Amino acid sequence: MSYYLILVLGCLSVLSLSSTNEVPTIAISCGNTQLETLPKYQQSMNTLEFKKLLLSLWDEDTKVVMVLENELSLEDFTMKGTDGRSLFKIFENIEDRRFFPSVDQPEKALEMLSKNGFTVKSYNADTYTNNSGKIIAFADLNDNNHDSNDDSRQSILQKHNNDVSKIFTALCTQYKNVVLLFSGKMNPWVEKSEASNAHHLVTRHLMAANDKSEIFKIVDPKGKSLIYSTSYPTVSVNNGPDTPLEPSSSNTNIFLDDSRESLLKVGTTFSVNNTKVTLRFRFERLTFTWELKSIEYEHDDITVLLSPKQQIGAQKGLSYFSAGPVIFSNDSIVLKFDDKFQVQPWLTSESPKFSDPQEQNSFFTPPILAGLFVTAIMLFIVTWGITMIMDIKTMDRFDDPKGKTITINVAE
Repeated sequence: MSYYLILVLGCLSVLSLSSTNEVPTIAISCGNTQLETLPKYQQSMNTLEFKKLLLSLWDEDTKVVMVLENELSLEDFTMKGTDGRSLFKIFENIEDRRFFPSVDQPEKALEMLSKNGFTVKSYNADTYTNNSGKIIAFADLNDNNHDSNDDSRQSILQKHNNDVSKIFTALCTQYKNVVLLFSGKMNPWVEKSEASNAHHLVTRHLMAANDKSEIFKIVDPKGKSLIYSTSYPTVSVNNGPDTPLEPSSSNTNIFLDDSRESLLKVGTTFSVNNTKVTLRFRFERLTFTWELKSIEYEHDDITVLLSPKQQIGAQKGLSYFSAGPVIFSNDSIVLKFDDKFQVQPWLTSESPKFSDPQEQNSFFTPPILAGLFVTAIMLFIVTWGITMIMDIKTMDRFDDPKGKTITINVAE
């Protein structure tokens, strides 16, 4: 009976997760507000819980404004600008902030406030002027869309950071107590099913980030492997200058050799100074892992093997990703991918998509392993020494020079 109960509860939890569209939310404040009473680390919230939060933050002396991004995800908060700092500098510089990693439909919670006598007004310079009562301001950053559709996500977030900063600075200058909540209407990693209203997570992989950045991509005819980079590789011969490999206009076919179960060759043709260059990626499969052993570099009917400087491989079902540069070389030739590089052979999905990349940072580094080994030796020596000390036994009888000599029988 308990098995069926667990099964029913599991199904209900899956159904509840599939119908949500949760987005991250951050709250900042200036002055003396109720935000100070909240713990700094929050759990996920549903719509009703977020509505109660909005009600608790408002009072007659506090101005509450909510700013909504059209799309917002946790990755947006981790993106950095050219200066190495967060794109949302306003949140980085304010100490009094609270972060909610997962809030279900915050826009709907804002609409539900009308049942509690609140009025939601579009934010402008005169939102609170000559107005009284329960008012919460609302700013939609989608109305301030960038003029060019070619703007990157970074430039969009930087513009919206400036918009949020202007709103918050203006309110804090005019009023003593202000609370600003920044959230989104939808999560870009959650999409709505066409057949139903259910939402589900989109598989995250490098090629889904931006279709316009697909510069170097190899997908073999059978869909067994996928090779991708945000830039074409460059080649240097005998310490010469780096020459970019351009796609060959005469032959753009993808080469595939899967005759052996444990070996997979995938290649294509490039052009260098009007001469033909062929690259063949050699993947080898072991019991539980795969590895990109080398690249066959063919030029002027001469084929050489270029080995990677670092090991390129992952467990079965996972891809390899590097932010670059990735270098393959021998004694005279250096082939380099300067930017992001991702590969995966023996794909298991029907459509050619990358699986999650394997973590490249090894947990047991050589210094850690050496430290554990030395510690184990020292513990053994200390344990052995303490054991020997504990085994030392002193005499229970001592000779008295003024008395009779102690006689010890053999039986004793």
